[in-house]
Amino acid sequence: MKRREFLINGAIAAGGAAILSGCRKKDELIRAEGQVVKRKFKDLEVPLLGMGCMRLPMNGEVVDMVELDRMVEYCIQHGANYFDTAYMYVNGTSEECMGEVLKKYKRQDILIADKSPIYKMKKTEDVRKIFDEQLKRCRTSYFDFYMCHNINKNTFDTYRNVNMYDELLKLKNEGKIKYLGFSFHGTPDILKEVVKEHKWDFCQLQVNYLDWDVVKAHEQYDIAQAENIPVIVMEPLRGGGLVNLSDKALAELKTHFPNTTPAEFGLRWAASQKNVVTVLSGMSNLEQVKQNIDTFINYKDMSEEEFKVADKMAKIIQSQGEINCTACKYCLEVCPKDINIPASFALYNQYKVSKNKMMFNIYYNTLADGEKPENCIKCGLCSKNCPQNLDIPALLTKVADEYKKTQAG
Repeated sequence: MKRREFLINGAIAAGGAAILSGCRKKDELIRAEGQVVKRKFKDLEVPLLGMGCMRLPMNGEVVDMVELDRMVEYCIQHGANYFDTAYMYVNGTSEECMGEVLKKYKRQDILIADKSPIYKMKKTEDVRKIFDEQLKRCRTSYFDFYMCHNINKNTFDTYRNVNMYDELLKLKNEGKIKYLGFSFHGTPDILKEVVKEHKWDFCQLQVNYLDWDVVKAHEQYDIAQAENIPVIVMEPLRGGGLVNLSDKALAELKTHFPNTTPAEFGLRWAASQKNVVTVLSGMSNLEQVKQNIDTFINYKDMSEEEFKVADKMAKIIQSQGEINCTACKYCLEVCPKDINIPASFALYNQYKVSKNKMMFNIYYNTLADGEKPENCIKCGLCSKNCPQNLDIPALLTKVADEYKKTQAG
């Protein structure tokens, strides 16, 4: 779907309060000078920081391949050799871009994770067909980690009807998948069915100190842990919301830990959960890569005091009433009007924190006319595709109405 990228990373979303959580044993971490810490997983040493490939560096509407090459090179030089892509990421170009950049490295020196797009499946044969397409895009003969992508209440029936697990298990037995898992954006009840029906090597869950309660991330994490299924963390920084904190939340952090950045704090919170294999960060430029790698070269688990501060920060953000959007952009895949939904919500969230009407107006009008919230026809397709189960049409109306109020005032 053609659309302009509106680059706003400050979507602070409403979330739940964190609670103290168990830390990993220190002797589980593998350390080497100048390298990110790693954890033993099966027969692999997996870096505790992985590069999520959903938010690649952009040059207009295309991926900035020069910057991406620099980012990947820096990651690999420092042991962060885990790269997580998917069929629809970056308007369907992420796999090809990563395949192009990674082709110069020895295959055994990198770990590639990809996902089977359930929404594309019409019949069982599609599972292998699309898998083969992904191999070609990524220029590889196998995937180290491969997932059923985004199991939720809207995709669960398709996942079952096309016998996705059985088909992927065949590919695993053929040596084309090393470890088989799933990514999840559903309810705990559905998660219980998924983990009980089949044997999984790992799962990918949305885990951060805001979502711990609000989307029942803690309950989902506990379900996976009870079944001895290791967790890969996605959205540890809540789509940028835990980097661009409100003044009050940031003040809470700086009062207790003045030398800690919001990004470092959020990443370490997620990495400190004891059942975590790696934490994915959707880095968009080399500077972010350097900062995050530095965090994991010098990594240490969070202290009890830090967990308590995270709990306070979560409560502060939750009380401010922002829209609970992670900017995953799944809604954009189905919107018939090409409304820039994540950007609209980010603008609203920032305005609610800043109270700056002028800046809200300026940024609102950087959206193309066709991308603005008032164009919503309330078809509801976006809500069906939303991992957070948001009533997107109603929220778009809320944003549009807020803009009208600033015009009237």
